[in-house]
Amino acid sequence: MNMSALWPGGSRLKVGYVGVAFTSYYGIELNQYGRAIDGLTILAERLDFDLVAIREPVTDLDLAENAAREIEAQGVDFLMIQLATVASGELALPLVAAAPRVGLWGTPDPHQEGEIKLHSLVSVNHYASILTRYLRDDAPPYKWFFGHVEDPEFVERFAVTARALRAIKRMSTASIGWIGGNSPGFYNMNFEETKVRSRFGTRVVAHEFAELAELTEAADPVEARTVVAALTSAATEVLAGADGMERGAKLYLALKEMATSNGHSALAVQCWPKFQEVLGVAPCMAYSWMGSEDDFAVSCEGDVPGALTMLLLNELSDLPGSSTLLDMTALDPERGAMLMWHCGVSPRHFANDDGITWIDHPTLGRKSPETFGVAGDQVFAPQETTISYIGDNASEMLVVRARIEEHPAKGFDGTRGWFGGFELNGSPIDLAELVNTLVVRGHEHHYAVAQGDLSNELLEVAAWLNMRTVEPIAPAPYVQLPGVNC
Repeated sequence: MNMSALWPGGSRLKVGYVGVAFTSYYGIELNQYGRAIDGLTILAERLDFDLVAIREPVTDLDLAENAAREIEAQGVDFLMIQLATVASGELALPLVAAAPRVGLWGTPDPHQEGEIKLHSLVSVNHYASILTRYLRDDAPPYKWFFGHVEDPEFVERFAVTARALRAIKRMSTASIGWIGGNSPGFYNMNFEETKVRSRFGTRVVAHEFAELAELTEAADPVEARTVVAALTSAATEVLAGADGMERGAKLYLALKEMATSNGHSALAVQCWPKFQEVLGVAPCMAYSWMGSEDDFAVSCEGDVPGALTMLLLNELSDLPGSSTLLDMTALDPERGAMLMWHCGVSPRHFANDDGITWIDHPTLGRKSPETFGVAGDQVFAPQETTISYIGDNASEMLVVRARIEEHPAKGFDGTRGWFGGFELNGSPIDLAELVNTLVVRGHEHHYAVAQGDLSNELLEVAAWLNMRTVEPIAPAPYVQLPGVNC
């Protein structure tokens, strides 16, 4: 079951369309308006948004004001203003005030010699300049487009915007359940809920750990054994004991109940030490199973910004299964590779052909005869990935594209992979500079990882929400202090 269907609100992205022009040009004769609306209708179906189209050409100020009132009344989230031909700058003012974000869209002339028919590009430049130089702080943020609606380059550029804004819209109605607070000493994961909500609209709802403990103890044993059977069937091997598997299954049912009954879109859970003190269990297998079977993000160690980032990655991705949360764990400078690891929480769809094995937790209890529940053991398959984190009270976005690569060392027991081929904010960066950047800037030590390349979408989200990105700091032999000498 995809638990996103249970989210409160469930509001869809609304994209508006209006075409502006001078009547002395050939917007009608060249079917600029019908072609645009037909194409956007197809994209609305493909990219999952509602289209609000002004079908008549807007050629004077009265028509522009009427169109603006309709756009505003419909609650449009993003308004595509097509410069169907060159158009008066006066028309821009009511239209750009009608939506919180706008697109300025030009289309090429049918010929590049003889009589000019559209002269659209000049108005893209003109309108962008009005927003930037005249309206200034009163202008909405904008993105420009050039090309016909069916052109591959236009579709790709527009799709990035639709996915980014769709995620922003869904995040604005979401809530994250925060169970038990942060793990001890995780001060760098502290956050201000009001700042997170003002940026994303996402609510953070705190729950006492006792609430989860009660649900776990009350879980139906028959239902838990059904979950154990599914866990066993999905694994390459089960090396953990039957009692640990059943306790992990009960915890999975309890987490799912907390999420569904409260309408949460993600969870951030303190996985130590309360689980061990109260329930005598590690929750890793339950987190992994929610990620793979329910497409649901659960961050460990009470990391709310991590859960927020995982949720955003899930909303941006068209792939099944949740993102995961990892540590930066080991380096291979010769290969330019970094081992990213956590003790067993990643969903099984990250695994290579060896699949996932359920094991006793690889770190808890290893110096005693006691075991603390079940974790996943898997090596990630080679694949494109995106590494991200919404840090510093939701004011900063880390955007790294990377590839998981084959490596002669399997890495530490748990869920892990060797990452290389890094790009920061779309530009190549080597391992040494990336690690220096993260450590010198004091980046929070967790990293949300999604399958596939979502870097364009993340950078667009950051821009729309006025978030800064993490800028590189080249390594140097002297001390580097942000704001002082780097």
